[in-house]
Amino acid sequence: MSMWMGFLLIVLGGAMQGTYYLGLKYVEPWKWENIWSVYAFFSLLLLPVAMAAATVPNLAQAVAQSPSAALWGVFLYGLGWGVGSTLSGLGVARLGLAMGVAILLGVTAAIGSFVPLVAKTPQLVFQPKGLMIIVSVITLLIGVLLVAVAGKKREASQAGAVKAVIPGSFATGLVICVMSGIFSSMLNLAFAFSKPVADAAVAAGASPSAALNAVWMVALAGGFLANAVYTCYLMTRNKTWKNFTLPKTGPFWLIGLVMGALWYFGVVLYGRGAASMGDIGSVIGWPVFLAAMIVFSSIWGFITGEWKGSSAQARRFMAGGFVVLMLACVLLGIANRM
Repeated sequence: MSMWMGFLLIVLGGAMQGTYYLGLKYVEPWKWENIWSVYAFFSLLLLPVAMAAATVPNLAQAVAQSPSAALWGVFLYGLGWGVGSTLSGLGVARLGLAMGVAILLGVTAAIGSFVPLVAKTPQLVFQPKGLMIIVSVITLLIGVLLVAVAGKKREASQAGAVKAVIPGSFATGLVICVMSGIFSSMLNLAFAFSKPVADAAVAAGASPSAALNAVWMVALAGGFLANAVYTCYLMTRNKTWKNFTLPKTGPFWLIGLVMGALWYFGVVLYGRGAASMGDIGSVIGWPVFLAAMIVFSSIWGFITGEWKGSSAQARRFMAGGFVVLMLACVLLGIANRM
């Protein structure tokens, strides 16, 4: 697979992941914990296990022969990501799709790119390619800052209007999204340091591309644990288990399945695309993946009316942030060719 085909797969995966949040908007009278638990079951447990079982021969043997330190490392990174995933749903519900996703993914991009850059390819840090990557990620963060300012101005201009987000403190939502970004970067760390697990899957008979399905199965199992514990806690505290039996909510299970499929296959495409780039894939591919998510989630945010009634100034800041995010993608593309 060519590096440009890998680049395209990463963008397509980002587009899919920038879309799956839409399901949160269309499940009333279910609460957040109801739809999130269904989405987590499909995306983090059922689909990863099914895909690994279908594509990795002797799956149990592959897992058993993986070095325990690497296996636990991938699982724990996935667990940390699961904490960030849980927080992302709460943050997006408070800040809205366009702004919430942009902020948490900007933080995720910075941490998820710099750690593999320093740990796996330290020789590139002070070379032109490495410096271009650093400049690209900084540009991405500037775009995220503009989006955050736009969101604050949107909140002020929409005072008294009907909002497409959960009411609450902007500062609370911002803190949740930043913390989500820190933990969410661990999914890329699980991928970046998963070679021993993938090698064990290859030794058990899997192709190099299919071996990644074993990696995602282990990492996402950790993510499912974090999500399941929190959503079960919320459903018990809020007495919302009964929502699963409410009339006319059967289609919500399908919404959860679609959300899960968009998310899971988006991350599979990212893994395939980044793997085709070699050691630098997790460094360059990760911010491209997240930038694509930001762009598409921003588009959906506008389409679904999150910015209805907002001021012209708020829209200008959002447009400026959008342009800067696109510039960051262009710079990463240049870095990819260097």
